[in-house]
Amino acid sequence: MDELQLIRDFFGAPPPPDPDMAAAAKARMSAGGPAVRHRFARGPMAARPNGLLLRLGIPAVAAAAAAAVVAAVLVQGPAPPVSHEAGGIAVFQLPSDAAIGGSAGSARGILLTAARTAARAAQPAPERFYVTPGIVGNVLRVGPPGDRYLVLEVVGTQDWAATNPRDGSPHLSQARYVQAASPADKAAWLRDGSPRVWKHVGQETGLADPVAATDGWLRPLSAAPGKLAAGSAVYGAQPFIVGDRFLSLRQLQALPADPAKLKALLLAGWSVQGSAGTATSYLFQTVPAVLEMPVTSAVRSALYKLLASLPGVQSVGPITDVAGQQGVAVAYTARYSGCGQQIDPTSSANPAPLFSTCTVQQVLIIGPDDGMPLAEELRYAQLPAGQHWSAPDGLFSYEIFGTPYWTSHDRPLP
Repeated sequence: MDELQLIRDFFGAPPPPDPDMAAAAKARMSAGGPAVRHRFARGPMAARPNGLLLRLGIPAVAAAAAAAVVAAVLVQGPAPPVSHEAGGIAVFQLPSDAAIGGSAGSARGILLTAARTAARAAQPAPERFYVTPGIVGNVLRVGPPGDRYLVLEVVGTQDWAATNPRDGSPHLSQARYVQAASPADKAAWLRDGSPRVWKHVGQETGLADPVAATDGWLRPLSAAPGKLAAGSAVYGAQPFIVGDRFLSLRQLQALPADPAKLKALLLAGWSVQGSAGTATSYLFQTVPAVLEMPVTSAVRSALYKLLASLPGVQSVGPITDVAGQQGVAVAYTARYSGCGQQIDPTSSANPAPLFSTCTVQQVLIIGPDDGMPLAEELRYAQLPAGQHWSAPDGLFSYEIFGTPYWTSHDRPLP
């Protein structure tokens, strides 16, 4: 098999580079910019925004030459309610009962109830692909110096995990819309001349890490819906990642239903990625990705017991997520340094933290009927004196988990 031709067939011809983007990248390289930070793995694949994950044993230069795929197939998934305005952008609003308030019951009680519910779930028969859909929202700071404002970028995603090693397992994403984070942000957008495109914005196709570091693609942010793009792809018989290990379906379903052993497996990935957060924050964000994989019901139950054993996890109680789904939630709150490392829209060669310190609340929302995760949300609970985040309730990143499913249909291709 000509593996380079396989890459060309899968990814198509690369688009020409944006001149301004190329100049910004050259400036960053000349200035000795920061090392790329690996964000948390979501779904079957890891490091999705940071290039292509091609398990073919090919030279690295071949992977670097592969470009993002563009197709006319929509990424499906649960979408937050959105209103569109002709010639403008809407203002983001949290659904009612979505703000973080008091708690009801203990976090341990919520998680052990989810463990019992998950243990009773049926195991569907495997098919050709396991598909994990979702919706990701990230709040980004854009605009001119002295009058910056926040916009919410919403992206649909799909992870396709193939059971046949000859099938590719791509991570697909599609930009859906952009909203102003608040009425004040929309007013600043109008003062900025109502732009529909913002250049030099680092974008994610997954939940940010707790300090909101930008390690995604540096490409223009557009308010218009985008086309389908493939950000990374796994080839081979091991499309699932748990910790630092790539696993086949058989290996995934042979994972031990033991909270301590699962914790050790996952923390191996934490040590490899070098997260800026704590072990608890890492587990709190990576466990939902494994919960969505086709693991056994016993392993899914053990994962909730793992969360129930973590220190500092608190109950949020009943809550409505960003998409309007009702569930019960638990949260973990921690303080960090160097928060919100997003690309400066006027000087992309010099990314710098937005805040010297911050306190971040990670919220996991669970469906009470099936014990599956509904959503995960990241919110600024506290910022330095005089600093302000205008998005409702401090929200800066979220992921709405769709219902995973097996299918024998072909995956979307260009």
